[in-house]
Amino acid sequence: MSLPAEEANGRAVTIERYAPRDIDELMAIEVRSFSAPWSRESYEELWPLESVDIWVARLGGGLVGYMLLQHIGEEMELHTLATSPEMRRRGVARKLLGHMIDEAKRLGVLRIFLQVRPSNAPARALYASLGFLPVGLRRKYYKDDDEDALVLKLEIEAYERGRKA
Repeated sequence: MSLPAEEANGRAVTIERYAPRDIDELMAIEVRSFSAPWSRESYEELWPLESVDIWVARLGGGLVGYMLLQHIGEEMELHTLATSPEMRRRGVARKLLGHMIDEAKRLGVLRIFLQVRPSNAPARALYASLGFLPVGLRRKYYKDDDEDALVLKLEIEAYERGRKA
């Protein structure tokens, strides 16, 4: 399944399901995006789980972003989201998040949770623009530097109301 997304340099970005052939490109973005990247083995172990979905963003055939979601019942969690450094601030992450919200609605999810570093101002601004609100703090969550994690939540019903206003 491939969906049209934002245009970047005249070419359409598409969102599609992860396939094992994507792992090398995904890992190239992972290690450039995070100070404590997930391992290749983590993705390979999580991908087959029924509750986990990995979505990738492509531009001209190349992978430019991805996200890993887990949904159980009425809740979903965004575990990780990354965009290649050269494609940041071009709408790729916003398009992935829009797809996540669409998937949540399709699955009957009522709320989405995520963790974000307080120091990651661009990500926090993006999440806030979509209606994510802070609901907690996880002390020393990030093991590479002991930074806390802000826990954010999006209520799908509130998101829908906000879109209609």
